[in-house]
Amino acid sequence: MRKYEFIYILKPDFPEEERTKLVDKIHGALTETNGEIINVDHWGKRILAYEIDHYSEGYYILTTFKLDPNQVAKLENRFNTDENILRYQITCVHDD
Repeated sequence: MRKYEFIYILKPDFPEEERTKLVDKIHGALTETNGEIINVDHWGKRILAYEIDHYSEGYYILTTFKLDPNQVAKLENRFNTDENILRYQITCVHDD
């Protein structure tokens, strides 16, 4: 298993309760593929560098997790179809 950082931006107009459910759903997708969540850091609502789908703000979340490299593509396919995620990036982290 490799260590990854997953930063994603959610639509900013969700009430906190719905945003929590969405984050749980996203993290559920990680654990369904035998991933292990190490840390979740909510950065909160921030101004975007440019508009995305007519939004000038987004809610940022950084999740650190471990996962088999073969499962990353499956996760990306799943996140590509979620209309509530404005942008995301999964990056492999190398421990020195």
